[in-house]
Amino acid sequence: MFTLLYNALKLLNRLPGGDSGKTLADFMDGGEIESWAIEALTFHVKSGVVEGSDGCLNPNDTATRAEMAQLFYNLLGR
Repeated sequence: MFTLLYNALKLLNRLPGGDSGKTLADFMDGGEIESWAIEALTFHVKSGVVEGSDGCLNPNDTATRAEMAQLFYNLLGR
């Protein structure tokens, strides 16, 4: 989900700015991210679009509607 969103925004030249000061290392499961998704998640975390949940990014879970709504809210606020 994060990779699809990142690639679409990149293609449209609409990647948001901002720096949350966070990196993947700030999350307990940051090392579980597949290599093909690292660029996208690194960007989303750094820009503050993705904040995680209870110190985790849960890269292997399915996103809920609430999580997607929060993602879009964060994205549109940038």
